Amino acid sequence: MEKQNNILVIIDMVNGFVNFGALADKKINKITPNIIKLIDKATQKDYPIIAFRDAHSMGDEEFNIFPVHCLKGEPESDLIPELVPYRDNFYEIEKDTTNGFITPEFKEIVGKFEFDNVYVVGCCTDICVLNFVNSYLAFNKKYNRNTKIKVVEDACATFDGANHDASEMHSKAIREMEDNGAVIISLKEKIKE
Repeated sequence: MEKQNNILVIIDMVNGFVNFGALADKKINKITPNIIKLIDKATQKDYPIIAFRDAHSMGDEEFNIFPVHCLKGEPESDLIPELVPYRDNFYEIEKDTTNGFITPEFKEIVGKFEFDNVYVVGCCTDICVLNFVNSYLAFNKKYNRNTKIKVVEDACATFDGANHDASEMHSKAIREMEDNGAVIISLKEKIKE
């Protein structure tokens, strides 16, 4: 297994969660400048960047819980325009689940590489970010990995909706990830590293 210092994981910064569609909330775009700063830092330091993109088929089980969103090949599943200029720096993984960790592509990556630090950003804090982080933490425990999972709190966000207060759900998810062993940091802390 190869050792790597760091990796930046961007979760679901796609049109369907930010710009338009049944689950979009334009307020999520407030984290985009912070994500771009982290992309610049990762590129300068020459460490890999993975960008997960929600991309579903019409019959996906997820549509029993959530409205139809981010159909594969449709504009909703595309990266937001602000991130497109950086696309050449990413390895993009399409996912049809709320948990990118379980995609075959990502399983292959963690099978080949052990990272010192995994920096996690994106949306939604209480769904896809939470599931990814908790799965990675469980993986670390099972396989005695020392990888630190670092959630950049001010580069994560979630949506406002009926019975879903963004601020409350974001804070609750951050606390849960921290309780499970994730390191919660801010952009300023990350930029200093």
